[in-house]
Amino acid sequence: MKHLYVFTILILLSSSQSSAQYSNTSLVKNQVYLELGGSGLTYSINYERLVSENFALRGGIGITPGLLFIDGTLFTIPVSGSYLIGGDFSKLELGLGATYITSTDIDFFSLPLGSFSLIAFDGIIGYRGGNPNGGFIFRIAFNPMYSSEFDPEFLPYGLISFGYGF
Repeated sequence: MKHLYVFTILILLSSSQSSAQYSNTSLVKNQVYLELGGSGLTYSINYERLVSENFALRGGIGITPGLLFIDGTLFTIPVSGSYLIGGDFSKLELGLGATYITSTDIDFFSLPLGSFSLIAFDGIIGYRGGNPNGGFIFRIAFNPMYSSEFDPEFLPYGLISFGYGF
């Protein structure tokens, strides 16, 4: 009878440990979202991969063919890495990245900027919310950008993102 108690306790302990392991591996690793503003300047569509529970890598693409206040075509490729701090549903996001920007015949608010290609560096300081097991994702952040080819060189910028984790 004593062996039955020990066996039962061992099974209960191993099942609780395996369920804890399952909950860690059930965190979603992939996210796709639309970012307004931010590194894509006007908008970008992004894919992000959670490398660990606290670190994410992202790549995106943005094409602006003469929308709203921009005439000409603006093409962007943002990439970044972010460190995530906080609980399961709400996190502080701290990140660094770079964006390749190229354009053809750009007029920005009727100011002719012409055609150019450059790389801009950016930071991310913001809030990220969403269910760690998948579903809706929301981000809002301060996203300053720097390039020696900008005038001024430093642009205080922001972003808002909506997407889905799977």
